[in-house]
Formats: sequence, structure tokens, C-alpha cells
Amino acid sequence: GKILSDGKVLIHLCNYIEPWDDLSLSQKKSLNQRYQMGCGCKITTCYMVPCSISAPNECLWTDWLIERKLYGHQAKHYACIKRSDGTCSWYRGGPPPEKDFIDISEP
Repeated sequence: GKILSDGKVLIHLCNYIEPWDDLSLSQKKSLNQRYQMGCGCKITTCYMVPCSISAPNECLWTDWLIERKLYGHQAKHYACIKRSDGTCSWYRGGPPPEKDFIDISEP
């Protein structure tokens, strides 16, 4: 999506429509700063196990598998962003991205 000159946010290529006030703090911050860092990444949805990524620039989206909804905890609190080495990983706020990544494949 993008922010238009009149300040409105236009979201496309998905069916996720939420009022601004209903978004988590992480989603609001990600729309303004973090999501653009993931433009070279691909998010792969995991509907059932086994599932895995097939390239280093993918993030595995597990909200449906874990919570049985597409827009659960991961969607509300994490952003898939590209690191300096070209790989992509889930990031949850806090320190600069290169210092705080979550690898959901680890226990």
C-alpha cells in the first residue's frame, strides 16, 4: 500500500481492511516505517504442517496454523523485513532491525 498526498492510506493486493484506530501500535508503526523494509521479501502462509520456506527471502506466516485466523498475533505485532545479508525474517519492534529478529523456526 501507500500513503496518498491527502494523508489517506491505500492498501491493495490483499483483503485486510481495518480502521486505523483498530490497528495495533506495531501495525501503525510498521505502516509508517517498517513494512517498506520488507518489499524484497515474500510472505508464505502456512495452513497446515509440514510447511517451510523455499528461499531465504521468505517469511513463514503461521497465524492460521496457530490461531486459526489469518490476522492474529504475528500479523498484529511483527513485520517481515529484509536484513543486510538479503535474507528475510520476522521483526518485532524495539531496537534497530538488525539487532532484534525472531526466527520462528527455532523452538
